[in-house]
Amino acid sequence: MAIRSLLWMFLAGAFCFLNGETSVQLQPPDWARLDAFQGTLSKSTFEQTLHQVYCPRVSWYQDWIKLNESAVLIRKKRGEDSWYSLSFSEGNQTISKNPDVLFADKKNNLNGVRIALDPGHIGGQYSEMEGRHFALNGSLPVKEGDLALSVAVRLKQKLSGLGAAVKLIREKNEPVTVLRPHDFAGEAEIWVRQRELLLKKKFNPEERAKLMRKRKEILFYRISEIHARAKLVNEDIRPDLVICLHLNAAPWSDPEKFELVERNDFHVLVNGCYMGGELSDDNQRFEMVFRLVNRWNKTEQHIAESVSHAFTRKTNLPIFNYKGPNALKVGNVPGVWARNLLANRIYHCPVVFLEPYVANSHDAYERIMLGNYKGKKKINGKWKESLVEEYADSVFLGIKKSLLPVRR
Repeated sequence: MAIRSLLWMFLAGAFCFLNGETSVQLQPPDWARLDAFQGTLSKSTFEQTLHQVYCPRVSWYQDWIKLNESAVLIRKKRGEDSWYSLSFSEGNQTISKNPDVLFADKKNNLNGVRIALDPGHIGGQYSEMEGRHFALNGSLPVKEGDLALSVAVRLKQKLSGLGAAVKLIREKNEPVTVLRPHDFAGEAEIWVRQRELLLKKKFNPEERAKLMRKRKEILFYRISEIHARAKLVNEDIRPDLVICLHLNAAPWSDPEKFELVERNDFHVLVNGCYMGGELSDDNQRFEMVFRLVNRWNKTEQHIAESVSHAFTRKTNLPIFNYKGPNALKVGNVPGVWARNLLANRIYHCPVVFLEPYVANSHDAYERIMLGNYKGKKKINGKWKESLVEEYADSVFLGIKKSLLPVRR
């Protein structure tokens, strides 16, 4: 595959991750799972959380969610006048079914706290397919999946040292899902036919083969892989917290030359900011409400803000700020944003999703090329740890600060 294509895919993927626009034969949502939350949230809590975290525009949810004085009605199936009624609590009191924030035990360690680390993407031989891979001037390629796993391994060591029970969702640069692209030939064929009907044209054999290949690959690494990880998280690991580890990237300053950019920054994501088209999907609508009533946003924001502070102190990186409608600023701490991504939506616990460093910036690229060295090296006149160590330590310090000392 041409380097230009690889670079474009890597960079485009950094800004447009998993929003669930495609699916792999999902089961319809089980609305009865909300029964346990009847009468637990006040109307003011539900409405405030909806607007400040999950859906800031009434126009995005008005066809799907109806707020009454005593209950909220949620449309159960698109195109049908069938609604789930979730009653509000009496006396405008919210009774949380889960702790709003995780804390350390009485000895100020993390004994009993279960943390899952999710190294983003797959890496290895799949990095080119994923578009999380680029190489310049014959140098070793940058593979986001490989870097994320290196950070996860180091972060596990640090968190385990405080007594946390830490699991890696993947321990090597191989897929979690047992499926492969060829398993999605049928769904890809249906998708291509739908595109032909929509465009009122027939693709030539070469175009068709390319579209089929890309569709099968996307269903494999974007959708099936994340759902396989979610099954592992929700059914086996059952953590108190998931940390998703990624690296960011920026558009090239000159698309024809692919020169490294100056920009290098970070931001931290929590789940939220569901747009109208996303809420029209039955599963996404259910998952949003399910996360809201579980009150996971409180823990997510608390830890995300602490991690953001830690990155600022440790790295001196500037904050990345979104400008489009697909992200919502939450809280007052710079660098913490809400986005609706597949991974931070379908993992059934608090999820903090990290996007530090711009991999194709001068500073980050030079440090990546140096590998995960010990101690510090002088880079552009400053002594710095390896990028992997600095990344892992920033997250560790943020989590540690958010959970310690004990707060009761």
